Amino acid sequence: MEEKWKKWGKIGKWDVVDYKIIEGKKGNRRDNLSKAEYMVIERPWDVIYSHSYGLVSPFFKGLLEKKLMGTKCPICKDVFCPPRAHCWRNECNLQETEWIEMPLKGTLHCYTILGFSAEAFLSELPFILAYVRIDGANTSIVGRLKEINPEDVECDMRVEIKFVDKPKGKPTDIYFVPAEKPISRKTEEQKERIRKQLEPIKEWVKKKFGK
Repeated sequence: MEEKWKKWGKIGKWDVVDYKIIEGKKGNRRDNLSKAEYMVIERPWDVIYSHSYGLVSPFFKGLLEKKLMGTKCPICKDVFCPPRAHCWRNECNLQETEWIEMPLKGTLHCYTILGFSAEAFLSELPFILAYVRIDGANTSIVGRLKEINPEDVECDMRVEIKFVDKPKGKPTDIYFVPAEKPISRKTEEQKERIRKQLEPIKEWVKKKFGK
C-alpha cells in the first residue's frame, strides 16, 4: 500500500461531529400528514478495504494486460466468463477449472437503461447496462454498452469488448460497443417513447453536472 493511504482509515472515527434539526412530515397517509422535527447527525467515516480476489485473480490480472480471461471445466467443457474457480455442475463434483483467454466479441443477451445509479456514475446517466455472452462462453458477463443510442439497442446484437485506457484490475475496465449495426425491431413510435422517457434524466444531469 502506498504511504499516502496508510493513515486514511484513521481520518474518520465515526464520531458525531455536527448535527442539525430539520422540519419534515409524518403520518401514515399522504393526505393527512403533520409536521415533525428530526435530528440529522454528521459522522465522517473513511476506510481502506484490503481484500483478495482469491482463485479468480487471473481474471483481474488479465484486465491489467487488456486480456479477457475465462475458465473451462476439463470434464464437461463448460466455459465461464466471468470465471468460476470450480465447475457448477453436480456431476463434475466441484472440478477445478482451467484458465483460457477469451475472444473479444460476444452477443448481447439482455440489457437495461439506467436512469439512476451509484454516485460514481450519476454524471453519466442515462447509460446502458448489458449482459453479454462472450463467444464460446456458457455464461454472461455484465458491463456498459457504449457508442449507441439507447433506443437503438437490440437483444442478440453482436458486440465487441473494449478496455479503458488505463485498467486498474476492476470489472469496469471493460465495456462493450456494437460490432455491427443491429437490425431494429422497434417502431419509430417505440423509439420516440424511449427518447421522451430519458429526457428528464438528461436534463437533471445537465443541471447538476453542467453536461
